[in-house]
Amino acid sequence: MENIILSLLTNNSYLDVDRERLNLQLLSHPEYPSLKSITDTLDYFEIENLAATVPKEALSQMPASFLALISTDSGDEVVLTEKKRGMVHITYPDEKKEKVTEAVFTERWTGTIIAVEAQEKTVNTKSIETALPYFIVAAVASTNVMLNFSLTYLLYTALTLVGLYISVLIIREDLGIKSKAVAKVCGAISKNSTCGDVINTVGNKLFGIISLSDASFVFFAGLFLILSSIGFHQTTLLGLSLAGLPIVLYALYRQGVVLKQWCALCLLIAGILVLQTALLASTFSFIWVLNSAYIAKAIGIFLLIYIGWMYCKSYWESHEKLAATETDFLKFKRNPELFKTMLQEESVLNTKVIPEQLSVVFGNPSGAIKLQGVTNPLCGFCTGAFESYDKLMNTYGNDIRLEFIFNVPPDAENKSTQIASRLVDLYLQDPKKSYTALQAWFADRDIDTWHKNFGHSENPKAMEVLNSHREWCNINDIHYTPASILNDNFFPKTYEVKDLPLFIQDMILESQQVESE
Repeated sequence: MENIILSLLTNNSYLDVDRERLNLQLLSHPEYPSLKSITDTLDYFEIENLAATVPKEALSQMPASFLALISTDSGDEVVLTEKKRGMVHITYPDEKKEKVTEAVFTERWTGTIIAVEAQEKTVNTKSIETALPYFIVAAVASTNVMLNFSLTYLLYTALTLVGLYISVLIIREDLGIKSKAVAKVCGAISKNSTCGDVINTVGNKLFGIISLSDASFVFFAGLFLILSSIGFHQTTLLGLSLAGLPIVLYALYRQGVVLKQWCALCLLIAGILVLQTALLASTFSFIWVLNSAYIAKAIGIFLLIYIGWMYCKSYWESHEKLAATETDFLKFKRNPELFKTMLQEESVLNTKVIPEQLSVVFGNPSGAIKLQGVTNPLCGFCTGAFESYDKLMNTYGNDIRLEFIFNVPPDAENKSTQIASRLVDLYLQDPKKSYTALQAWFADRDIDTWHKNFGHSENPKAMEVLNSHREWCNINDIHYTPASILNDNFFPKTYEVKDLPLFIQDMILESQQVESE
C-alpha cells in the first residue's frame, strides 16, 4: 500500500516524505488498510488531500494522478490511477500494473477517489542522497579502470560491482527487508519459496561462523577495496577465486540436494564467481608469482571488512527490530478507546476560576474541542507544546477552542511576567496580534528583539488577567509548565500533545453527533 501512496506523492512533487515514517503511520493505523488510514496518514504529514465520491462522468476532470477505489474479483481495492494519452494506467498495491481505456476503467471504478494538492516541482534531494553511494562507488571504480586500463581489469571490476550489488540484495533479504522486484526474480526460480527462505535456513553458515550472505558481501566488498587501494594482482585474485569454488559447490549442494529449494540471488552470485574465475584463468600465463605484501594487505582488508560489517549488521538488525516494535507500539497507542480511558483518569478540579472576560482564547470559542495550555514564556519545554498547538490550529482551527493559561510569578519585574503581560495586553486589543506575538516569541525567544517588535505592557488589566490565571493554577495544583488539558481532563502522561491529531477527527465527529442528537 505504501508504494502506491509514495508514487502518488512523487507524481505530485512531494519528494521529501520519508518512506519509513510513512510506513509506520500507515501500518499502525487502527483501521489499516482503509481509506481513512490513508487520509489520516496524509493529514499527519500535513499534505492537503481530499477523499470523495464523484460522478463517474467526471473522470476527465480528475487530476492526472490520484488514488481510486475499484472493483476487482477479490473485492474493492485502492489503486494508483494515472491518466496518460487517453489511457488509464493502474498500479495495484502489490505493484502489478495494468493499462486500460477510460471506458474500461469507468466500469470498474466505484467513483471514490483520494487526491492530493499538487506542489511545484522541486529537486528530489532524497533520490540524490540514495543514489550518492552508488555514484561514489562507480566513480572510484571508473577512475581505477582508466588509470590501469586492461580488458581483463575492466571486466573483473564490472563483475565485482555486480556481485557487490547482488550481495546487498541478499543481505536485505537476510534481514527481512523485502523487495517486490527481488520477490519476482526469486519466484521465477522457485515457486514454493522465496530467496529469504533459503538464505535464512538453519545451517547456512560456513564452518558454523559466517553465513553465506555475510561471506558474499565481505568477499565482494573486500575485492572492491583491494582493487581500489592496492591494485590488480592476477595471481592472488585467481587464487581467491579458485578457493571460492568449493564454497559455490557447497551452496549449490545445499540448495539442490538438502533444501531442494533454489535462491535466484545465490545462483547469480555463484555465476559471477565462476565467470571471474574463468576470466582470470583464460588470461593467466600460469606463472605463479606470489606477492607476500599484496597477500598480507588483502587479508587485512578482508578482516577489516568482516569486523566492520559484523559491527554494522548488529546495528542494522537492531534498527529493523526496533522499527517493528515501534509499529506495534504505535498501533497499540493509537487505540482510541485506550486514549479515552487514560484521558478520563484525571480531571481539572475547578474549571470556573477564570471568568470568561479574563480568558485568553483563540480559534473557535464554541469549538467541539476545548484545549487549554498552561505555559510560561521562559519555559524551554513550552516551545514544543506551542508548536503542537499551532499545528492543530492551522488544521482544525474551526473546531478547536484553544485557551492559554499563563503560569508566571506575581513579580511585575520578572521577565516571563513582562512577556506574558504584553501578550495579554495585545490580546485585549486584538487577539490576532496577540497570537502573532505568541508565534514570534516561540519561534525565536529573544527577549530584547521581541520587546522591540511588540513593546511593553502598560495596561493594569493585564496583571488582573495573569493573577486569575495564577489562581487557577494554584487551585488545580499545577506548578509546572507546560501542562495540557483536553475537555477539562489532563492530557495523559503516556501521550504528548503532538499525538492529538491521531484522535482529534474522531473526537470532533463524536462531539458533532452528540450536538445533533
